[in-house]
Amino acid sequence: MNIQSRVAILGGAQTVPAACRDDVRLEELVFEAAEAALADAGMERGELDTVVMAGADQMDGRSISSMMTACPAGAYLKDEIRTTVEGSYAAVLACMRIMSGEFDTALAITWAKTSESPYDRVSTLSYDPFYERPVGLSDVLDAAAVASTFPGSKSELADAARSVTVKNRANGAANPRAFLRAPVSRELLGDSPYVAYPIRRAEVPEACDGAVAVVLGSKRRAESSPRQAVWMDGIGWATGDYGIEAAPPARMDTLRAAAERAYTMAGVTDASREVDFAEVFDATPYHEIFAYEALGLVPDGAGPAFAVAGGSELHGDLPVNPSGGLQATNLRFASGLGRILEAYLQLGGRAGPVQVASPSQGIAHGATTFPAQSHAVFVMRNY
Repeated sequence: MNIQSRVAILGGAQTVPAACRDDVRLEELVFEAAEAALADAGMERGELDTVVMAGADQMDGRSISSMMTACPAGAYLKDEIRTTVEGSYAAVLACMRIMSGEFDTALAITWAKTSESPYDRVSTLSYDPFYERPVGLSDVLDAAAVASTFPGSKSELADAARSVTVKNRANGAANPRAFLRAPVSRELLGDSPYVAYPIRRAEVPEACDGAVAVVLGSKRRAESSPRQAVWMDGIGWATGDYGIEAAPPARMDTLRAAAERAYTMAGVTDASREVDFAEVFDATPYHEIFAYEALGLVPDGAGPAFAVAGGSELHGDLPVNPSGGLQATNLRFASGLGRILEAYLQLGGRAGPVQVASPSQGIAHGATTFPAQSHAVFVMRNY
């Protein structure tokens, strides 16, 4: 077996996000993303060696849903595999397949059509049926439990959360690929009612329909790519304990473990100095603040001050979620792969109005399960 040492992203695409894509069936939405990603990479479907999907039967509303989604994803008469967790793990699996030496090219793809399958209701099925599900736990309540475990000042944390939301919605307003294109004010956020303390309604972004796909290739394939390759030089993932009793969730120890593995693989010794930007999975603004610390972008305890001081703004010391993140485009199951796509566009100089100045290295981060027990981290470079 010829083990590949490096993997590159050769192209990618996201469908135009919408509150309800009732103009297409799910499989048509999947086809849109796959076709656009291949076109962006300058490739034909016949050049794909494998297709890696991230999808869940519960969210797709049918059993063995890959029977309907595999062909429009480009996998007709091809090797294909599916993972049933959040979309960034499709990229993890696609990278491993290429690194095995058995495949030269792969398409990683995921989707969300929450207008047909309400995420909040479906997600309750992930909870323990005897002790957790009957009390009405949800992803929002879990997120609130995570935020409540932060050891610092709750008022300072809340102020920082407003800064993050204002920043990300402003970035989203400038991003032509975003769903929510209207900025919000600190006053509006302060007047918004709580849905689960300390999270306010305006801090929980509306979910949207969409699909995301990226084309990956080996070093050999990248050398003949018509576009500048973006290298996946570090990959790490980790999964923590199941259940909301895992403590303290605000430390995001599994994200720290995933980041350490990705940094070790990429040779990153000080992320705060070496990373030019980060696209993180901000399920709430609190999750973004905790990710600053878990990813080593700032020292422990400095996350709130970093947010309030504007360090993570588009033209700040270390931009975080220049795309607007989930606060601007909440594709639910597809959001992690969306972070990878946005990082790819940044490193290719194609992010448009939200382009970071001359980046050479960035981080993309995906997360899944509750309360954020599983994380995947990617160190991406354009050289």
